Amino acid sequence: MSEHDVPVDQVSGVEERPQNRREWSGVLRSLVLPVLIVAAIVGVLLYVDRLRGGSTPASDGYGIVELPAEMNTTGRAVSSDVGRTAPDFRLQTPDGGELRLSDLRGHPVLVNFWASWCIPCRQEMPEIVRAYAAHHDGGLRIVAVDLQENADQVRGFAGEFGMTFPIAIDRTGAVASAWRIGGPIKGIPSSYFLDADGVVRARVFGPLTAQSLSGNLATIGVQ
Repeated sequence: MSEHDVPVDQVSGVEERPQNRREWSGVLRSLVLPVLIVAAIVGVLLYVDRLRGGSTPASDGYGIVELPAEMNTTGRAVSSDVGRTAPDFRLQTPDGGELRLSDLRGHPVLVNFWASWCIPCRQEMPEIVRAYAAHHDGGLRIVAVDLQENADQVRGFAGEFGMTFPIAIDRTGAVASAWRIGGPIKGIPSSYFLDADGVVRARVFGPLTAQSLSGNLATIGVQ
């Protein structure tokens, strides 16, 4: 028999190679299918965790942190969507301190995501600075979250615009991801208006104007 001949069972006369192929095909399917199912389940779990804002801080303790259940007044998963309790975070400030969003409970809060290279961010910042000066004594708190820049860049930008409100640096981008910052629609600047219970009442994607800032501050009780 040459190497190209198909082996034949001498009793039944049935070719053996197709049968072997079918057997191996069945074995491969039995191995691959469970792997694909597990991968799909893991992918779904990761996607759901991202939609919920995540709850695992970075190894250095900064990033998204779990919000105590008693501070979630909506009873629903945290989210940056309007009507939901905002995801909590702990970030480092330019001077090496720490800022945690939930520490500002009891105050209306504007959370603004920005970067020094962002031209629309530069356009809106004077309005934000003016709003803070006008309403800080009335209880307004502002948290300016810089995206992945170093402390010197942040301090330079803050000094240029006279930013006296707290600034936090999202060095890994994990907070921005949990708040769903990014893509063609939700880029920076992005602003979220939280009421005194930490619930998102309004959000603006793009630069704030004096008019839009005033109108959205009114939704969280700042007149």
